Formats: sequence, C-alpha cells, structure tokens
Amino acid sequence: MYSKIILSNIHADSFLIGILHLIGLLSWYHDIDKRRGRPFVYPTTVILRCYLVRIWMRIPSNNCLHQYFGTSMPYNRKVMEACGLNTLPDRRTFDRRFKVLPIDMLIGIMGRRFVAQGLADCTIIAVDSTMIRTRGAKVWHKSHIKSNTIPRSGIDTDARWGFSATKGWLYGYKLHICCTTGSLVVPLSAAVTSANVYDNQLYHNGCIETIHNKKEILHILWQLYASTRHNSSFVMVS
Repeated sequence: MYSKIILSNIHADSFLIGILHLIGLLSWYHDIDKRRGRPFVYPTTVILRCYLVRIWMRIPSNNCLHQYFGTSMPYNRKVMEACGLNTLPDRRTFDRRFKVLPIDMLIGIMGRRFVAQGLADCTIIAVDSTMIRTRGAKVWHKSHIKSNTIPRSGIDTDARWGFSATKGWLYGYKLHICCTTGSLVVPLSAAVTSANVYDNQLYHNGCIETIHNKKEILHILWQLYASTRHNSSFVMVS
C-alpha cells in the first residue's frame, strides 16, 4: 500500500524546486542491487531530477548542464540541492547515465502511484502518438526493405515507414503515450516503436497493463484519422 502524501505541504521557492522535492519524497524507484558491474554512485532518482532540470531550463547540452550546476549562484545551488546532489558529478556521468535512464518504466511507476493515491482518475484514458523522423537524409526504401538490401552505409535499419495525417509519409519512429483525461492529466505509459506500429496495436499492452487496477478503466479514447489528411475524430471504446 502506498502511503498518503499531502502535496500541499510541500513548500518551495519555485515550481521547479517543488517538483524536484516531490520526486525525492515519493521514493517510487529503487536501483537493483544485483545489477552487474560497478554500482551507481548517484541513484537513478537523482539523475532523473538532473535530467528534468535540463528539460525545464531548456539547457541545450550536458556540458551546459554541468556548467549550470557549477555556477556559484544562490538559485543554482538550491536547484542542485533539490536534485539530491551534495557534490557536482563529472560531465561524463551525465552523458553515461542519461543514456540508460528507464524513462518508460519511470512513467509507468509514476502513473500507478498517482492512480493508487487517488490523485488521478483513470476512468477514461487517452491514447495518441507522434512521428519522429530519423537523423540525416538517408532512408531505407520499401523495395530494399523487402529484399533486405542495404544500398549504402549510414541507414537506420531499425526505423520503418509510417503515415502521418499531418506529416505524410515519414521514415523513422513513433512515440506512443497514454494519459488520464480528468482534472489532473498524468502520463500513464510511454513507448517508442517503429513508425509502422499503430496505436490500436499497442495500447492494450502499453496502457492497460501499467495501471494499478485495470478494473478502474472504463473507456479508452484515441484519435482516428479520416480519409483526408486534414480531418480527424476521436473514438471511444469500452
């Protein structure tokens, strides 16, 4: 059973610092002690809060994030303390740890925590996705995919072709996400697939299995595109 936490009791100098304190108080993720290799010096929740600072402050690189924490300014020090950092990590630590952050697992754990505490209503959940184009101009054409032929180097062979109502045909990946639709919108699940995977092929495993109590879900809302590229509608299933 999750313990009740009164969010209104969290006082902070800014909204960002309040969120960082909240992530630290929830204690909803623990590193696996039996993991092979050298144990982490900084817990995953600390690295997650550093990553959130970079996104929130729109810091362009890990090097700039390292310089931000290293600046001797009162607010910067407060943000660093809210992240749970007593010492400044090496810049390469950010490079290494950001690459292995279990973002999809963390989103699922956070969603279950908010639903279990009654902070979010998952009676109706919404599912949607967005296309992500691969880096560079090199693509793998369908004829070459069928023959399993790679005409040139530098092609991302894990990506696939997909159709978007707003972007047309695109070679890349697709980000799927489902969230609550009540007064508090909370993400419940997220997954990245190739661009040819549709929401209705993924939402059962990607959404329902991540909720703390599947019986609470009554309806699932996802977007259905019409025959034209400019018209779309929403469909609700029970």
